[in-house]
Amino acid sequence: MPTIEVSSTPLTPSARLRAALRLTRWLAAHGSRAAHVVVTFRTVEPMAYFSGGVPLTTYADTAADGTGADGTGESATARWASVVCRVHPDRDHAYRAELAEEIREALGLDGDGAHLTVRFEPTQPERVFYLDSGSMTSGGPAAPAGRAQQKGTDHAHH
Repeated sequence: MPTIEVSSTPLTPSARLRAALRLTRWLAAHGSRAAHVVVTFRTVEPMAYFSGGVPLTTYADTAADGTGADGTGESATARWASVVCRVHPDRDHAYRAELAEEIREALGLDGDGAHLTVRFEPTQPERVFYLDSGSMTSGGPAAPAGRAQQKGTDHAHH
């Protein structure tokens, strides 16, 4: 169950959907089950994200460009993002580098003014629990009593 958590400037619902679908398709093309991919988005409030001690979003920025066509302040592309990816520990450097690039493209981050960090947290499947048919299970080796060993393994981070 690979997870991608995006913290960024406000994105429109359609931009979040496009990015989530693109990342899900990429992960599915690289061995994950699409139904097990989790992508979440969190908008970071002004003056809450700093790089080198400098805020990447200030209250002045919000006032200056905070009204999109729909008046929400949301954008079709991010100005900056901080992303955490939890993937199986067997995923190699090439996989992580390609996924980081895919995330950059999915969020529309390019140019000199963009800022992006992607952190990978290799996660053992047995450390992830999820609700399945009314009970909690994990992708690890210790399956709950009465459950097939394979069931949890099918949901692992691959």
